[in-house]
Amino acid sequence: MFAVTAALALLGGALYSPNNYDALWYRLPRMLHWWAASRWHWIVTPWQPMNRSGTGFEWLTAPLLILTHSSRLLFLFSIASFLLLPGLLFQTFTLLGVSRRVAWAWMWLLPMGYCFVMEAGSIGNDLAAVPYALAGIAFFLLARKRQSPADFRLGLLAAGLTTGVKAANLPLLLPLVCAAWPARFLWRRELARNSAAFVLALLVSFLPMAILNQHYAGDWAGDPNNSEKMTIKSPMIGFLGNGIQLTEQTLMPPLFPLSYRVCDDAWSLFPESFRGRLQAGFPDFDWHLRELPQEEAAGLGLGIALAAGAGMVLALRHGKRRFALGIGMVIGLGSWAALAAYSAKIGAPATGRLLAAYYPFLLLPVLLDPTQRDVVRRRWWNRLAVAAGISAIIAVVLTPSRPLWPGKTFFAWLAAKFPDSAEIARAETTYSVYSERSEMLAPLCKYIPSEARTVGLYDLDNASEVSLWHPFGSRKVVRVTGPAGRWKPSLEWLVVDNASVKWPSGDSFNQWLSKNGGTIVGQESITAKVGGGPQQWSVVHFNPRFAP
Repeated sequence: MFAVTAALALLGGALYSPNNYDALWYRLPRMLHWWAASRWHWIVTPWQPMNRSGTGFEWLTAPLLILTHSSRLLFLFSIASFLLLPGLLFQTFTLLGVSRRVAWAWMWLLPMGYCFVMEAGSIGNDLAAVPYALAGIAFFLLARKRQSPADFRLGLLAAGLTTGVKAANLPLLLPLVCAAWPARFLWRRELARNSAAFVLALLVSFLPMAILNQHYAGDWAGDPNNSEKMTIKSPMIGFLGNGIQLTEQTLMPPLFPLSYRVCDDAWSLFPESFRGRLQAGFPDFDWHLRELPQEEAAGLGLGIALAAGAGMVLALRHGKRRFALGIGMVIGLGSWAALAAYSAKIGAPATGRLLAAYYPFLLLPVLLDPTQRDVVRRRWWNRLAVAAGISAIIAVVLTPSRPLWPGKTFFAWLAAKFPDSAEIARAETTYSVYSERSEMLAPLCKYIPSEARTVGLYDLDNASEVSLWHPFGSRKVVRVTGPAGRWKPSLEWLVVDNASVKWPSGDSFNQWLSKNGGTIVGQESITAKVGGGPQQWSVVHFNPRFAP
């Protein structure tokens, strides 16, 4: 089943252009901006994640983007990360004291979590951090076992790369330090090389980005005013909000047609005062599950949750009544402490996805119990594992991001048969929007001549600008910021989201264009998000004599 899933993910990545939300909105654009400037720089944009986020995945993929002038092959890094998981899981689990039989079962089962399989054919960066975290723990443990300073240095580099991918992995430094501590005596053996590796690990970690954020934004995380509402002020609210999100995203089945209706009914069961306090303290709290597991907000999934839960129940009922505090248990408990630190501070809606690198270590307290050697032999547990694998395959086939079935055509046919069905209409819209999301603004490109080397984008709603950069390497997109009317157009071509632009009082869009020598050369209705509906976009041409 792992091999089938990997093959399907590879097929989906080869057939479809990348359409991961974060990648299209800020990860790909930031690489294109740096490429156009031939260096890293702080980008003028209203979409600040383009500046403040970890850059590890971008530095890994940028060479291939530049060499091929295309983003189509970038998913190969995700496939590679996915294929590395079984071997790394087995090596790490056995070094931590997990039975070889248990490690063998879970090395194939855990990668079938939705958060892993959904990104295997994607250019999301959550999966990329998982091999780094596993390798960091493994190399530190091997360093002590083999008395090897070289392994210790590799552990340092892996730890740095884990945080360099994204700041959400910073709490994982606690279990990584726990793994490195028993091998600390190796530091003095090759002090110069170890010191050089430590400096290099800092350079590939999140530290440089934190320093740049402090310099340019006045805050190490890059959001001093919490404008994106991602920082939680009350740890208790953070524990509750992240706990609820993690639970619902972990228990996600492979298909949930009435998810919104069920979630609304379940949410109404909570007291109104509780809902108000939670939403006030956790502004980005997302109670709703989607109809299908999606890479933007997928946890481990119902099948793996049941397999792990069954093992935990049997461990509590039949396990030995003694607490063995070995290195595996220390790292497992350290990972739960890291989860607590994450939950207390971070208020993102995609808890299940952001914790992808945490899951292998969060399972350790269960997997280390001696009863698990018997559990993985039982027929009912193996049937649970098979069901979890099948559900992952179903999710990979049905996903709107890279469907391996004619979902768009099927739901268009159903919508014609049942025009009054809101659920069918939403399904049709979802598959349609995802099929066009990788080239969201492409319909506007036909109005811009191919010789235009610079194109302006005025969009306060943060649409994906990737389409406007085509052909990669020969065109530059400039973000226009500030209220319209306070700046004079210095660009000959400008793409405008009509709904998001705030025109000065007394002027209409057409009046402002007339004053500045602008002419609308084309308009299109574009749906950037399923829940946002269609928006009117315009391509404006300014007479060059008006440009300063």
